[in-house]
Amino acid sequence: MNIIDFFRREQRRLHEWMRASVSDLSVEEWHYQGPGRVNTIAFLIWHCVRTEDNILRFILQGRQPLWNEEEWHARLGLPPRVQGTGMSTEEARQFRIADPALFLQYADRVWQEFEDYLASVEDGGAELSARIVKVKPLGEMPAIQAIGQICLTHCFTHLGEIAHIRGELGKQGMPI
Repeated sequence: MNIIDFFRREQRRLHEWMRASVSDLSVEEWHYQGPGRVNTIAFLIWHCVRTEDNILRFILQGRQPLWNEEEWHARLGLPPRVQGTGMSTEEARQFRIADPALFLQYADRVWQEFEDYLASVEDGGAELSARIVKVKPLGEMPAIQAIGQICLTHCFTHLGEIAHIRGELGKQGMPI
């Protein structure tokens, strides 16, 4: 197994678990605001999908994110440029997805395209390891690190937050 095989397996698992984590939630539960400064499930999943879209399309391929190219922001009535990074807690807690089912169509497009992209990597990640990309606000890093650190580790961390919020809602958390 090489790093791309590992990334493909883990990314597929992340996407399956993300989808499962919201599949039984009402619109109100997507926007539940727990105690303290915790973000909502809607914000967390949107942030993860937008981040993956930006890394895949803009950073790795030099293309517009699907969010813009397919005008998902207009369809969902959401901002065209932001993805959650650097938003204040107050802004994040005000964020709303009025139509979670429509949003999940966007998520499915991003997830499938990213999985297809990784499936097309034939050199085990050598080129991605050698190529340096700039990811704001983190700076320069190997492209392979952008995938592993941001699209996997970062998003799995947010999935943990979603699992915690699900627990507050009296629902099952993460699968074993």
